[in-house]
Amino acid sequence: MKSPLFLVPLVLITALIGLSKKSEPQKIVPVSDELRESFNLKPFYKKALIIESFPILSSEKVPDAALYEAAHIIQTMLKNRPDILRELGKNKIRYSIMGVDERTCDIPEHSDLTPPAYWNRRARGLGATPQRPSVSCGEENLLANSGDPYSTESICVHEFAHAIHDTALKTLDPTFDKRLHELYKIAMAKGLWAKKYAATNRHEYWAEAVQSWFGTNREPDHDHNHVNTREELIEYDPAIAKLCAEIFG
Repeated sequence: MKSPLFLVPLVLITALIGLSKKSEPQKIVPVSDELRESFNLKPFYKKALIIESFPILSSEKVPDAALYEAAHIIQTMLKNRPDILRELGKNKIRYSIMGVDERTCDIPEHSDLTPPAYWNRRARGLGATPQRPSVSCGEENLLANSGDPYSTESICVHEFAHAIHDTALKTLDPTFDKRLHELYKIAMAKGLWAKKYAATNRHEYWAEAVQSWFGTNREPDHDHNHVNTREELIEYDPAIAKLCAEIFG
């Protein structure tokens, strides 16, 4: 999760590699009884787009374009790692898209967060955990709508990176979290990412690195330094860049 620093009615220039040519990998369908039972989905969810065994979900308020955009980003990130996508599905993780008039605590898996007024103001996307198995993002960030508090970056990429770490790689590769933690400690000892969001903990270190790996991070501001492209990441912090290359190919 990231803090919105400003509201800028700019279109996010999505530099995610391969995003220029969109495809519709599956059709959007009503949430079936079978899917609802398998993933223990609440009535809130009406639409589903399934890639491999991983469902992208929303209420009826979210336009189809947002589900297709999320699917395209996810498939682009994991084009070399379908096993990660399958692991997410196996672990019953789902991607939940909030409509522009919906809030974090409207997402059933996040409805118990307290106080709700804080979370509804604080977050327009959260990573998944085994306890709350939904990774979420706002429609406005996916479709570059005006008024997006994260208009100059992709929260979809950031939060999905958390889900990959916490709900896929922990079971696919039990060594990953320990290796990531060691890289984080080394980076902090070197003074890298000083006073920036990536320095918060190993989880944000990873998610921020993944954003830069795919060219979807912010330009320098209070929470970010100059690193927001793959080339800059490789030059600035080659160790975490190497880990990104290992995971994403």
